[in-house]
Amino acid sequence: MREDTFDAGRWRDRLYHDTERKHGFDGQTGAAFTAWQDAFREDLRRVLGHHLIRENAPSATDPRQTDKEMHPGYVRQEWTIQTERGVRVPFYLFLPTAVEPPYPVVLTLHGHNETGKELPAGECQDDAQRKEVREERRDMAVQAVQRGYAALAPDMRGFGALADAADRLAGDRACTALQKQAQLYGRSLAGERVWDTLRLLDFVEEQSVFDTDQIAVTGHSGGAAVALFAAALDERVSVVAPNAYFCTFRDSIVAIDHCECNYVPGILRLGELWDVAGVIAPRPLGITTGATDTIFPVEGTRRAFEKLQTIYAAIGAEDRCDLHVGEGGHRYYPDGVWPFVASHLSSDADSATE
Repeated sequence: MREDTFDAGRWRDRLYHDTERKHGFDGQTGAAFTAWQDAFREDLRRVLGHHLIRENAPSATDPRQTDKEMHPGYVRQEWTIQTERGVRVPFYLFLPTAVEPPYPVVLTLHGHNETGKELPAGECQDDAQRKEVREERRDMAVQAVQRGYAALAPDMRGFGALADAADRLAGDRACTALQKQAQLYGRSLAGERVWDTLRLLDFVEEQSVFDTDQIAVTGHSGGAAVALFAAALDERVSVVAPNAYFCTFRDSIVAIDHCECNYVPGILRLGELWDVAGVIAPRPLGITTGATDTIFPVEGTRRAFEKLQTIYAAIGAEDRCDLHVGEGGHRYYPDGVWPFVASHLSSDADSATE
């Protein structure tokens, strides 16, 4: 190859190696470890655009209940909250009928899915979605409430009720259009989704039926990304169980073509994904992935997890960091997520059988 021929792969490698990670973990312990986390959080908020979103955010979430349905073993309510001016986020709230409040809480965040919160709620519109629920176990909110937890399942921006039909008609996916527009203002769709999740935590704190000392978050794929970033920023989350996302940025988000809504401009100037996850320490963090996941390769997940273990070990919390690899591809793994959650989050209800 001629020296003046552009090689995109070589350019990406050079950029990755030459970019200084401002908050790359460097063995800090004690007070220095806490200072590292605090500094990382502050810059992470900025990269996600939260200082800009806050300018448009009301202090009150103004919760409104819009519907209620009874199901065997639980009640499903539908609510909306205001997360910034002009944005009301709809979500399902599942409450177990066999458990007395206050309920431990699990936020269940869906992945790249056009119907949004309907899939974690087990609501299917066609055979493809029925297969996702039956074979890929995407009905996370139903799984949570069956285990005695209150579960919140919101629409993520760009999906469900938060997708603009006009963007689809113009040829873009709604999430793609929203990402392009957000970047013009120094924001990102990922940052907006994380912001909405933090406002859901505000809602949880405002309701007396919830045990605010026991809040877990899980998510699949893009929802797991939001779960990780939200937990890194907010210590109200006590247990974190991301599914089918945790990897190195280099092995997945950089190397493999993802939807635009997975990209956070400037994130690699702060740290790799194991550094972001390390900000969660010493809170329990259970990573779940599939052995044959083609978009978040397990080799990259194992590399990232080894680095993450080093961070947890630095503060004597290595027993609070776990990796479960399921036999399969890019799907949700209840047998990896729920035993980990149950070991750190209590519930009076009997666990559902798989």
